[in-house]
This record gives sequence, structure tokens and C-alpha cells, in this order.
Amino acid sequence: MIKQIFTWWNYQTVGTFLYTIFFGKFIGKDQAGNKYYESKNGKRWVIYNGEINASKIDSDWYSWIHFTPNKIEKKHELEKYDWQKPRKP
Repeated sequence: MIKQIFTWWNYQTVGTFLYTIFFGKFIGKDQAGNKYYESKNGKRWVIYNGEINASKIDSDWYSWIHFTPNKIEKKHELEKYDWQKPRKP
């Protein structure tokens, strides 16, 4: 908890935590454990699982967080094909 208060690079800040509780609607979770939220006015954000690193965002969720239309908005779990390799950050 003390790490969370004083360092933003280890996990979400207290402000982000409170904003997520009061205004965030949970949209989904990726394979890495990152959680994605959206507010009523359309703001989108991610709560990283572990250390904050933008390369941890999956390509499907990257397009969602940047308002690029894709299948995630209709279906939270996209089916992966056998020829697709698992993503590595």
C-alpha cells in the first residue's frame, strides 16, 4: 500500500484507484491480467497487472483503447487461431 501511495510506476495511484471505483465500468481483462475500464463520458484506461509498461497491452486491446473499431466491443473474448502465437511483451 505504501508503494502505491508514493510511486506511480509500480501500480495504479490512489487517485486512479478512486476514479476507477466511482466512475469506471469494467470492460474486460486480457491474457496478461490487465484490466480495461471505460467511464460514462467515454474515457478509457487500463490498470496494469504488475509493473506499468505500455508494451503489455495486447494488440486487440491497443486498438480498443485508441478508439479504433474492432471486435472487442461486441465480444470480450476473441477466438485465437491455431496459427497465432501467444503475445510476448
